[in-house]
Amino acid sequence: MTGVAACGGDDSDAPPAPTLTSTADAAAGGDTGSAITNGDKPPSIAALNELVATAVDPKVPRDEKIVLVQGSEKDPAIFDELVKARAENSDVDWVLVNPVISSGPKKARVKVRIETAGNPPTNAESTIVYDDGRWKLSNETVCNLLGLYQVQSAMCKPAS
Repeated sequence: MTGVAACGGDDSDAPPAPTLTSTADAAAGGDTGSAITNGDKPPSIAALNELVATAVDPKVPRDEKIVLVQGSEKDPAIFDELVKARAENSDVDWVLVNPVISSGPKKARVKVRIETAGNPPTNAESTIVYDDGRWKLSNETVCNLLGLYQVQSAMCKPAS
């Protein structure tokens, strides 16, 4: 995931690539864990990228990933699909980038830097939500990312 931020070339306003800690640290509830469970303020970009790294880690069982994405209990197999899609589409990559901006109670905005082969990186608006005692990626954000891989999920609302 760090490849997206590193491929900006001469994009002088590009943020530095986030430093990701191990998924075991997040699961153990270290600093990242407390940032994710503090409903008083949105977590740091490093904590959010750790959440994303856990969600796409093929070694983490999908049962443990459900708490990371709003509404994913409707389709827990989506994590397997996401891991597979990322592996099969190495020319599509994304990472969350600063700033994390509070946008009301239990909600914040963050940018996702998306890079596809042959195209300059682009930033897309995304949201995180505080739900069931922790910050999660919103289902809207994950559904948009799944769209990059043309993967559909029961947790995503069909386009109207």
